[in-house]
Amino acid sequence: MADPGSSKNGLNWADGHIEYKELHTFFTEAVGGIAHLYAYGVPKCIFLAGLTGRPIHNLEDLACPPPVYFNHKHSCTLPCHKFPKIPCATKTVHSLYDWLMYYLQKKDFVQCPAGMTRHSVEFVAAV
Repeated sequence: MADPGSSKNGLNWADGHIEYKELHTFFTEAVGGIAHLYAYGVPKCIFLAGLTGRPIHNLEDLACPPPVYFNHKHSCTLPCHKFPKIPCATKTVHSLYDWLMYYLQKKDFVQCPAGMTRHSVEFVAAV
């Protein structure tokens, strides 16, 4: 994969702690023991699948809301906060992880009555 250089937001790949040419090795080792990988959006899924050679599940397919709608419970001290229009990746990934854990638990423990397409107040109250 060719080095993309600067991104559309003006940041350069070389500004991080990992050189772009080492990204494949670093990322592959970091997620080697993880069974399922997730990302938000088709472009990120394609990029990460090409980087890792593994399938990446798109959180949009699970009806995950866009990350801009999350209230972030985590904080970070990365220098990206001096750029007001660039969302914090650390806060976003923690929020997406929290949403995914909620989604997976809900899927395992909430069973809708057969044939129901909408939940009643009584059903929601029982959960």
